[in-house]
Amino acid sequence: MNEQELAGKIVQHLEHGLDRIKQGTLYQLQSARNAALDRYREAPQPVFGLAWAGDMAFRVSHSRHVNPRNLFALGLLLLSLIGVTYWQVVVQANDIAEIDASLLMGELPINAYLDSDFEAWLKRSSQ
Repeated sequence: MNEQELAGKIVQHLEHGLDRIKQGTLYQLQSARNAALDRYREAPQPVFGLAWAGDMAFRVSHSRHVNPRNLFALGLLLLSLIGVTYWQVVVQANDIAEIDASLLMGELPINAYLDSDFEAWLKRSSQ
C-alpha cells in the first residue's frame, strides 16, 4: 500500500464519521478550522534568540536528576578531583625535586642510587 492509498483510506474513514456529527458541532469545527487557517496565514513575528535555549532550560530545570542533593554531590566530586590532580602534579613534583636536589648535593648515601629490588628481580627472572 502506497501513501496515496493510505491517505485515501484515512479520508474515507474520517468522512464516514461526518454523517453522525450534529450540525452545531460541524459549525464549531468549521469555524475553529477557519480561525486556525487565518492565524496561520498571518505574517509570522520574528523572535530573537536561540530556538532551543528555552526548551533546554525547561528540560534541565524539570529533570528528576537535577536537584540540590545531586548538584551538591557533583560539586563535591569535582572539588575532590581538582584536589587529587593538584596533589599529584604539585606535591609529587616537589617531592621529586627534593630527591633530585639531595642526590646532586650528595646528601643521600650511595645506596639511594642503587635499585636492589631490580637486581633481585633480574636474578629471579634468570633462574
